[in-house]
Amino acid sequence: MRIFKRIIRIVVGQEDGTALAIEKLFMEIEVKKFLSGKPNEGFGRIYNLSETSENQIREKGIRIRIFAGYDGQPVLLHDGDIRRVDRDGFGKLNRITTINIGGNVAKLSSAFFNKSYSGQVAVKQIVADAVPSFGIDAINIDQIPDNAFLYDYSFTGKTGDLLDEILNPIDVQWFENDNFINFSLKGSALESVVVLSKNTGLIGSPSVTEKGIKFKSALNGRITVTNRVKIESQAATGVYKVGDIAHTGDNRAGKFETNGIGLEIG
Repeated sequence: MRIFKRIIRIVVGQEDGTALAIEKLFMEIEVKKFLSGKPNEGFGRIYNLSETSENQIREKGIRIRIFAGYDGQPVLLHDGDIRRVDRDGFGKLNRITTINIGGNVAKLSSAFFNKSYSGQVAVKQIVADAVPSFGIDAINIDQIPDNAFLYDYSFTGKTGDLLDEILNPIDVQWFENDNFINFSLKGSALESVVVLSKNTGLIGSPSVTEKGIKFKSALNGRITVTNRVKIESQAATGVYKVGDIAHTGDNRAGKFETNGIGLEIG
């Protein structure tokens, strides 16, 4: 399936003017995102990348951003860590460099929080105090209800364990997504809506599964976990919360699509 003026851009390195940006070569991508809090997974595969550029990727090490879209306006699909860099093929032709990606695993696993509160303290306040220990900004913190601990509260340990302890009982999910700590109240969704119909990129007919409404569309980076998707088809019609998704494709003539699960809201 050929899609007019599709584009993929892979950027390796920090935003300090030294990052390596790759766009003109043939590339394939897969970016998987999970509502459960599991870090992003996937890869960026680059064909016939020069040995000099491949060495730069290995040296720059940790951060990779993957953008994809159309007409020169790609959307960020992933911002996180490089897990591993592999090479297949030999010589100057058919050199395949595969960059395996993940979320900010190092920051999430090493974050530590130690604090005591006297008297009543809001859950939202504890979260606001704890998140900076990740070294990552928080978004959608307003999704956390106004629950509070009525008496003294203290915690010493990994920040991720703290968030699990105080958010699970009030049905709030937390997860790292594209270099932000995100929050989502179970059964609710953010207001941003992407409409999917046969005229706006929906591919085939959605199907009903045990997990929710399974759908496929032309690659659309605006479809991401916790956002809303409005599906308009004969098989299924309604507004759903986006659960797990996968963006896959290449920048030439292969597939270029988004597969996702729509969850009931409310």
